[in-house]
Amino acid sequence: MAGSRITQRDIALKAGVGRTAVSLALKDHPKISPATKARILQIARKLGYAPDPMLSALAAYRTKKQSRAFQGTLAWLANAADDFQWKQASHYMGYYAGALARAAYHGYQLQEFELHAGAMSPARLASILQARSINGILLCPQPKPDMDMAFAWQSFSVVTFGYSLRTPLLNTVASAHFLNTRHAMHRLFQLGYRRIGLLIDRRLDQRCGSNIYAGFLIEQELNKEVAHIPPLLDYDPAAEHRALYAQELAGYVRRHRIDAIITADYSILEVLRSAGLRVPDDIGVAGISLPSQEGTIAGIVEDSAMIGSIAVDILVGMVQRGECGVPRMPVRTHLEGTWRDGATLRPSAPGNGVPPDAR
Repeated sequence: MAGSRITQRDIALKAGVGRTAVSLALKDHPKISPATKARILQIARKLGYAPDPMLSALAAYRTKKQSRAFQGTLAWLANAADDFQWKQASHYMGYYAGALARAAYHGYQLQEFELHAGAMSPARLASILQARSINGILLCPQPKPDMDMAFAWQSFSVVTFGYSLRTPLLNTVASAHFLNTRHAMHRLFQLGYRRIGLLIDRRLDQRCGSNIYAGFLIEQELNKEVAHIPPLLDYDPAAEHRALYAQELAGYVRRHRIDAIITADYSILEVLRSAGLRVPDDIGVAGISLPSQEGTIAGIVEDSAMIGSIAVDILVGMVQRGECGVPRMPVRTHLEGTWRDGATLRPSAPGNGVPPDAR
């Protein structure tokens, strides 16, 4: 074989296995036993095997040129534990809408399934998916942060969203909350704001991998002209506690002489008004994860539909490569948001953004 390109057929002959076994071993497919996989990979290394880039490019070109016939069905899997209503979350609906459209682009249908709804146990759901030849799963964010989820992961290609799932660690697509928070801080600084507070539900920040809190803290550390103000993490925005919430928020603003707040609580405008604070005259407000370009609040818009679309691109690639189970090294894909001007910030803050009593 000297002077000729080593092929998968050469490896198969040397290893005494079929061509399919070699292909699966090179893809790190879980259906191949670890011992057989290790032996095939060792032989491939000894023979000097490397994929032919021209053949790979040709295969990709042919796939692109082919009409997108029906390829199969992907599962949208929601964990219905604790009566979790994912359709009430606008961001999750955005993920689903983007995933639905992108799945159709690739020739797939997207079908909804709910784990723990009625008698739907993990084992029963896995058997249903396998019986219907569904081997790709988009896992909706979990009902609570830091959740563990037992399932027959080894039989499926899976991509999830955000960081509400603690174990197992799966390939994930999420909004770039760390960079988005820093972007919002930069914008407020450019507008003259210097005493910037953060209002974020601790549980929501946990669902975001604590990236909002981290972005806020690192920006305070790196920009010495921005005051070091602690975030407000523990509060209850529920309607029955709205008066107490308004009192707590007003105390936070006045205690730290805050001139702008970054938040993901979009009921804050009503709460600030009830606390006697005018937006943007007394205080500016910037959203950190706005669900759309519509509305009056300035801040970072999260393109949830694009996040869903990217998740499908990743999942379809995994399905086509036969990548199943919990990945050895999970890949995290982050999508940055875009800034939207709004009526909740002044074009420029007088006095460089510092109230007279703070100078």
